[in-house]
Amino acid sequence: MKLNKFVQFGFLRNYFLAKEMGSSGKKSARKLSDINVVDEQELREASANIEPKHQNDVADLINSYKSLYPKWVFDLRLCNL
Repeated sequence: MKLNKFVQFGFLRNYFLAKEMGSSGKKSARKLSDINVVDEQELREASANIEPKHQNDVADLINSYKSLYPKWVFDLRLCNL
């Protein structure tokens, strides 16, 4: 078992040494200023045109939350919360 831990340690040590030696020291050329900023009005218009998906699933989920609310209240009162 001790040999196994030693082997694992050796593997980890070699892994990190390889990562350290293999890195070329290059930094990413990407900058935050390179991102194109979208106009807020344009974003609002685009989001208004998104078709809602899974409306039935969302409605079912909300209804299940509503039906379970009394049980949550009961459980919380049992826990004195």
